[in-house]
Amino acid sequence: MSLRDTLGYVAALLRINLAAGFARPIFTLASAAMMLGNNVILFLVWVIYFANFSSLRGWGLQDLALLIGVVAWAFGLTVFLAGGIRDLAATIADGGLDIHLGRPRHPLPGLLMSRSIPSGLGDAPLGDLPLLLAVATAAGGVLAATLTIFQCLPFWLPGAAALAEDLFNGLMLVILYPQHPYGFLVRAVLFTAFPTAFIALLPVEAIRHHSLVEALAVLAAALAYGALAVWVFERGLRRYTSGNRILELR
Repeated sequence: MSLRDTLGYVAALLRINLAAGFARPIFTLASAAMMLGNNVILFLVWVIYFANFSSLRGWGLQDLALLIGVVAWAFGLTVFLAGGIRDLAATIADGGLDIHLGRPRHPLPGLLMSRSIPSGLGDAPLGDLPLLLAVATAAGGVLAATLTIFQCLPFWLPGAAALAEDLFNGLMLVILYPQHPYGFLVRAVLFTAFPTAFIALLPVEAIRHHSLVEALAVLAAALAYGALAVWVFERGLRRYTSGNRILELR
């Protein structure tokens, strides 16, 4: 398959996904408004914190606002355009990959773009500056790749769909909190196996310091983790059978 065909296929999936996402506009706007409200409440918590404390290891309220904006854009973009990522583990565990494997295309784009989560629109509008949009979009690539890797666990552990969800929740908990106070060993993990540093910390630092090097590091991480996610999915696919629900019962 040529690159042109692949890009055309992805573009077609995006069009279908966006049309589905706006099929019920009132529901879409309501979901986005509720998610936006959640983000405002989270920000108000930090407003109260900094009303009592001047800084947090050198970070102020403006930096926390930037952190929330980066994470909001990355997460909102991911779930709105590739909402199927939240269902991937269950699809693997239930033997539901068959319809995707029967298509003459790589199954992963179709799986990830199988649905849209409208509430993601309530996150995405928080990013409004060009550099912020660039690094936050790259951070979204890291987030999507990391969630894909988590969601591939049922290839090896048929009952791991719940574990994948727990890992997702843990990831979101960490990225919404400043990570620079952590020690060296913890930060090493945050730059590797649990790459929240590339989703939240480094994008914020890139904008704070106007650093092209840090911005390029986030982009490189998005490409690297994206390639890793495809590799993990394809390795797991070799183990897949449509009857793996029976294996789970054993």
